[in-house]
Amino acid sequence: MHNLKRKIEALIFISETPITMKEIATFLTIKIDKCEPLINELIDEWEKMKLSIKIHKVSGGYQFRTEESYKDLLTQFINKKPFKLSRAALEVLGIVAKKQPTTKIEIDKIRGVDSIGVMNVLLEKELIKITGEKEVPGKPYLYSTTNEFLAVFSLDVLMDLPDIEEFDHYDSITKSEEKNN
Repeated sequence: MHNLKRKIEALIFISETPITMKEIATFLTIKIDKCEPLINELIDEWEKMKLSIKIHKVSGGYQFRTEESYKDLLTQFINKKPFKLSRAALEVLGIVAKKQPTTKIEIDKIRGVDSIGVMNVLLEKELIKITGEKEVPGKPYLYSTTNEFLAVFSLDVLMDLPDIEEFDHYDSITKSEEKNN
């Protein structure tokens, strides 16, 4: 059992992206219900060691991550700027995250400006993706956030997003317009 736990730890360590419990169980040919308690033990072990790295659950999987308190130090060491998005990009990303799936037209209506440039940047950074077409005339693309979005913002699931009161106003406008149409 100890050896199996260390194998799981090694897989989490080597994975470039968050690795799911299902991926671990499938690769090691074990049942998920055998995998879950071992992952939880690993998380507890790393937490108790009080090290600069820990196993975090992000984007539906598990990944070793540096503790937030070391972020500035590491940024200085590797001489890179932290992940930055413009105010417009954060605004569009927030709208997509809360309204998904949503169309460019709906995003533009909320923002009051054309968002195609910002959306192209977010698509390029793989923070949003096209997830289909809306069944209305013209069949505009539907946009949603990605697992990369969850990982960048250290979220496990979309439900972890904070509530934004601003969207309550837009929800009531949208619902009243849909009712009138």
